[in-house]
Amino acid sequence: MTRVVRIEFPGPGRYQYCTASDSSLQLGETVVVETDWGVGMGQIAAILAGPAPAREGPIRAVLRRATPTDLSRRQAQDHREREARAFCRERILARSLAMKLTEVRIGLDSSKALFYFTADGRVDFRELVKDLVQHLRTRVELRQIGVRDEARILGCAGGCGRPACCRAFLQGFAPVSIRMAKDQNLALNPGKLSGICGRLKCCLTFEHSLYAELKRGLPKVGAHVATGQGLGTVRAQNILDRTIQVGLETGGQVTLRADEVTVRPKPEPPPRPPEAARPKNGPQGRDGGRRPPRPALPEPAAEADVPADLQALEDS
Repeated sequence: MTRVVRIEFPGPGRYQYCTASDSSLQLGETVVVETDWGVGMGQIAAILAGPAPAREGPIRAVLRRATPTDLSRRQAQDHREREARAFCRERILARSLAMKLTEVRIGLDSSKALFYFTADGRVDFRELVKDLVQHLRTRVELRQIGVRDEARILGCAGGCGRPACCRAFLQGFAPVSIRMAKDQNLALNPGKLSGICGRLKCCLTFEHSLYAELKRGLPKVGAHVATGQGLGTVRAQNILDRTIQVGLETGGQVTLRADEVTVRPKPEPPPRPPEAARPKNGPQGRDGGRRPPRPALPEPAAEADVPADLQALEDS
């Protein structure tokens, strides 16, 4: 009977799901499997009772248990990866390429070498590939990754003091937007909302669904409401307590629950006087002549809803 197992590899939160035809495989065993970089080696971290979770990438196969020969070969490949990393960085500097090497993976069978790098734009690395193929004598693939993947590979501690989530357990990255920070009433401060990768923190997505559910039904800030103490305007929200602060028109401020207020339409501005009632001539000056019209003042610039430097933290 074919089972689905989760294989974890050495490195930052990297795993994949594989089918295992050998029913005697146990948790913690080291096995040889198919990977993106050829034949790799990892440990069985979980045995699933059903199919693999959706959107977890391709399902590959477990080839065999790791033998002593595989283990010794893996140690030799670790040394070869370090040597290939140093050679690749030397050639990047020699060819003045605007790219940064992040990680190198070489399969146990040496059939493929995978180089991960970051760059601000497109890079012509054709000559670099020729240098690597000539040096390694194997098939070479260069794959450009984003700054989030780079942070996951390099690893660091986050602002909370714990290892970065991408390094510890995240396999993929969910989209993060400024709207999530605004829904949680967080201060739009780039220094506090950005992670070590320079993008919005992934942890903003963890509780967003809860905040969105609790926020549903709360009057928005600025809404006009009627309360038992008179009319007023919503000044702030406490989403977790599901309460709002209302500034009363008679003065003062009260904290009420959402079911204690009633949203009322925004009052319309007073009507403008008709054209016939407006004076056609301007006020007279001391010399009997009309004063020149005052120059029109420039319209005040609309305040940006989100700072530009914070908007740049979102993934394009």
